[in-house]
Amino acid sequence: MAPFADPLALDPLTTALDELRLRCTPIRSSAEEAARRVEFPRDAVSLHVVIQGDWLIDADLALRSRWVERGQVLVVNGRLDGGIYNSAGEEPQARILSMRVDLDAPDGHPLLAALPPLIQATPERGFPSFALTVDALLDESLRRLPGRMEVIRQLSEVLFVLALRSHLDDVCWNDVGWFRALADPLLRDHLHWAPEGRSSVEALAQAAHRSSRRIRARFGQFAGLRPSSFLRSARARGAARLLRHGEADLERIAALTGYGSRQALARAFRRELGVSPTEYWRQVHRRPFPRVHPPPSSAPTVEASTSAARPHPSEPE
Repeated sequence: MAPFADPLALDPLTTALDELRLRCTPIRSSAEEAARRVEFPRDAVSLHVVIQGDWLIDADLALRSRWVERGQVLVVNGRLDGGIYNSAGEEPQARILSMRVDLDAPDGHPLLAALPPLIQATPERGFPSFALTVDALLDESLRRLPGRMEVIRQLSEVLFVLALRSHLDDVCWNDVGWFRALADPLLRDHLHWAPEGRSSVEALAQAAHRSSRRIRARFGQFAGLRPSSFLRSARARGAARLLRHGEADLERIAALTGYGSRQALARAFRRELGVSPTEYWRQVHRRPFPRVHPPPSSAPTVEASTSAARPHPSEPE
């Protein structure tokens, strides 16, 4: 079944993190957890959770508070000079968990482009699941149980998502970008099907019960771009998602994502992502692209694919 048919995937943040193939790995070994200072990596996003003690952020940023207390979570975007250090200096029990957040985006991604230099999330201000996840991570980090690092890794990935969710609650009304668009209920509730073939500015306006003019204005105000540009990018990334999930029939992918042919798909894919669909397949799966010749019965029916395969007049191939 195609990923778009999964109701659990109909969420822009989930879709983006699936595209980026989120994975957390430890920055330092467990034997070094008691280090007095941790530098923010400059080649990757990082996540830091204070286990014990009081820590201070050392970076050239205007912050409401530089203190980071037990259980608080930092997400650093990989472009910030600085680090975090234990304020007590010689406190023997001071510990911090630092994870590298690997996000696979060789040609960029709107989430990464919009990620602020630093997110400081506090469980008490977040969702109940946030505090529960932090407590589970703190408990796991202080025990020496089998599978400990795998549990910590997966809990860190959950915390990264919850920290992004917390950031959505903190965006200002006059912010512009991907997170601001996601924080707007009107846009967020209808962006989950942007990668599909039926997506268009007119369809988005109809689903949101607004005029196309209002939708274009809202995109410009909150996302800082035209909705047609967003939809073209989303459709190309939707095609990439199908390729990652194992689909190798380019005609089928073209139909599902609204391109008139595999040639139109290839042109749009290269324009948005910088590589051809077959090159992308080889990069992801690390094997030659299969030459698919599906039997007639496995091809999409005319009724099911005609509307999706026809390019929208407002969105040139």
